[in-house]
Formats: sequence, C-alpha cells, structure tokens
Amino acid sequence: MTEEELAAASDAIQELREKVRADLAEDLGGDPEDYRADRYFSSLDESDDSSEAVPDGGE
Repeated sequence: MTEEELAAASDAIQELREKVRADLAEDLGGDPEDYRADRYFSSLDESDDSSEAVPDGGE
C-alpha cells in the first residue's frame, strides 16, 4: 500500500469509530466519548486491579 492509501484507510477507520461511538451513545445512552475503548483500557493499565472483567456487551 502507498502512504496515500494508508492515510485514506486510517481516515476511514477513524470516521467509522466516531460513527460507532455515536450509535452506541444513541442506543445505550451516555456520551459518545464514554465508548472510547482506548480510554477504558488505558485506565486499566493505570489501575492496580488487573482482575477487572471486560464488558462483552451481553446481558
């Protein structure tokens, strides 16, 4: 892939992430920023409790 193709793919992925977060917030409530996995997992790295279960979306 060329640098231009990689940049276009990266932009498309970022747009998809934003849409998914907006859809989750609409369906489940809250703010789209509440559904940023990178923030959730980085907060686990900072936590001493590594045994915390990761939500799987099930009921």
